[in-house]
Amino acid sequence: MYIIIVGCGRLGSNLAKQLSDEGHDVCIIDRDSNKLSVLGTGFNGLRLKGIEFDNDKLMEAGINQADALLAVSSDDNINITVSLIAEKIYHVPNVISRVSEPGKEYIYDKLGIKTLKTINIGIANLKRMLNLNKVNVIHSIDEDFEIVDVLVGKDIKATVDNIEKNCSCIISFIVCGEDKLIPQKNQIVHSGDRIICTMQKKNMDALINMVGKGTIL
Repeated sequence: MYIIIVGCGRLGSNLAKQLSDEGHDVCIIDRDSNKLSVLGTGFNGLRLKGIEFDNDKLMEAGINQADALLAVSSDDNINITVSLIAEKIYHVPNVISRVSEPGKEYIYDKLGIKTLKTINIGIANLKRMLNLNKVNVIHSIDEDFEIVDVLVGKDIKATVDNIEKNCSCIISFIVCGEDKLIPQKNQIVHSGDRIICTMQKKNMDALINMVGKGTIL
């Protein structure tokens, strides 16, 4: 997945490094070169210094090929402007914006911009909104339990029993190509399979880390 991040503050820089480390192609834009330097030499993505909503800068960043754009600067005006450009002009499939000042949240809502509210801000939430690990919630049973559909992104060669015990879940079906199977405990799960399981929300990260971490869409 190719992701453009606008704003290299604490959230933007941490997000850029983590997504890059997981194998995604990342470009981050900020007008402050000092913020960009915080990424260090270990960052494998592209960093661009310039006005975040400048069309030439966005073209240089490859916005016309981007799978997602995250506007996470501390300036709502920048976030709103970049989000609208990405959605309305370049039709980026997934645009998510940070609401910096809660009093401006109504502007995002009125413009139909998908947002990450300040009270919920965090890398894990953003990654789930991007659906990087291909987790689809089929049904929320209550505030604690969900039925989910998860793409197996790496060939872990684990059995159904291994996954259930390590992730505290119950696997009901395995979708392998056109086949839908009721799994046996000793059945091996392979890359490309989809598992349908019931689990507590708090164990979702354990499941993603085991079967889908680093999946590149």
